[in-house]
Amino acid sequence: MASAALLVLLLGCFSSVTLGANILYVNTVASPSHFGWNRALMYELASRGHNLTVFGVDSEPNPPPNVTFIVMEDVYKTLYSDPNMHTDFLEMSKISPFSMTLLFNEFVVGVCEIVLKTEGAKRLQNYPPDFGFDLIIHDYLSGPCLAALAHHRFGKPPVVAVTAYHGLSTTLSITGAYQYSALVPNHAYDATEDMSYSQRFINLLVNLEEELLQRYALIPDSNRLLRTIDPTLPDVAEFNANTKLVLLNANPIIQYTEPFMPNVIPVGGLQIIKPKPLPADLAQLLERAGPAGVILFSLGTNVRSDSLGEARILAIIGAMEALPEYTFLWKFETETLPRKLPANVHVRKWLPQNDLLAQPAVRLFITHSGLLSTQEAIWHGVPVIGFPVFADQFKNINYCMARGVGRRLSIEHLNQQELIDTIREVMTNESYRTNMKRMSSLFRDQPEHPLDRAVWWIEWVLRHPDSTELLTHGSRLNWFVKYSYDVLIPLFAAIALVCHGLFFLVRRLFCRRTVRKAPGKQKRS
Repeated sequence: MASAALLVLLLGCFSSVTLGANILYVNTVASPSHFGWNRALMYELASRGHNLTVFGVDSEPNPPPNVTFIVMEDVYKTLYSDPNMHTDFLEMSKISPFSMTLLFNEFVVGVCEIVLKTEGAKRLQNYPPDFGFDLIIHDYLSGPCLAALAHHRFGKPPVVAVTAYHGLSTTLSITGAYQYSALVPNHAYDATEDMSYSQRFINLLVNLEEELLQRYALIPDSNRLLRTIDPTLPDVAEFNANTKLVLLNANPIIQYTEPFMPNVIPVGGLQIIKPKPLPADLAQLLERAGPAGVILFSLGTNVRSDSLGEARILAIIGAMEALPEYTFLWKFETETLPRKLPANVHVRKWLPQNDLLAQPAVRLFITHSGLLSTQEAIWHGVPVIGFPVFADQFKNINYCMARGVGRRLSIEHLNQQELIDTIREVMTNESYRTNMKRMSSLFRDQPEHPLDRAVWWIEWVLRHPDSTELLTHGSRLNWFVKYSYDVLIPLFAAIALVCHGLFFLVRRLFCRRTVRKAPGKQKRS
């Protein structure tokens, strides 16, 4: 009897496990940071026994045996040699949110056009149509592009959309997400949660622009490009609307809160893995650092420190030199510097950022306020000074300032004395570190690691490939209907007509009484 019960238990356990699936993973977002985030998810899926074929613009030389990279060759080279693509990130910091939203849309279409011309994309087309992909995962921030082609070619397997970004409004065409313009600033708009009337007005217009661009520019442009490859391709709007899940790099603890659709799963901090031991030279450097601590300075992968210009670089070095009690670790991409470095400043072309932030000796992070960097700083409880340059970086540092865990400075108008004063304030005012430790504790206190959550939901889709219960009707609604403009405009028009009618009626009655009284007054006079 006991052996029979054990057999039933074992069968129950095995039936709940998702067997290794063949997964097509499309990542054509031209961003090394996006690749790092997606790689964490790819390799975790591989460790669970799934086989991944990865079509993307990045790759790694020694992936796990069940991960195969197929590279879209020369995408970065083609992209950044195109004069129509804006790559001066300091100049981008000056453009309006309307221009940023338009630029984002142009970027997505431009990358799709480049990707479709690569030999890697042709290899996907050469796969037999009956090739057995059980699931398609794609980083949707590069638009439908290659994923929509694959979905049509391989018999419409279930689709999961993922992204290293955190802007819920980028999921509009996939989930039908509702934009709360009075509640949350658009990811491209430099504003805080407490918006003034004029800011809310601008935010409403930016949100409207983003939604209209997705519906009336990105989708038609994608259809046009993809149908040159496969004329039988259905409308990519249908591909978007049938997406089972969106794994969004978001978490309500570390960003402005907003309501999510049921098929949007927040997995913010997915890329933050257990820190590895530091290289010997960095470990020794931290051991030799004084009691005041170490300050990490990195502007990410897009904004290079060596491209800041001599005046800014000299101002940064001058500020570091004026603070000899602190040890500075600076990610600087070349060996050419305009002057000799002070003894307390150490530069490296590359730094293991997550591993360094996990070290107790690192007490401040000077950053470009990119999302992944901000998440890693919060996870490890390190206060920040932000030099935001473009897109969501303004929103990220604005949130940190509102929570008392960081300060914001301008990289364009960098001032040496201001940088010195700000570093001293954050390093000596214990409230920044206390607030960041509290936020770190809240961020970490989750029922499972965000990466485990992401994998669980992907395997949920594999277990229930035909499920539609989490999908919403909002992705198929016209924006005019979704925001009830078709109801509100007639309603306000009716109210206006009633008010106008009442005004006209009162005016007529008042005028008649005035006319009737007038003759009597004349007789008495």
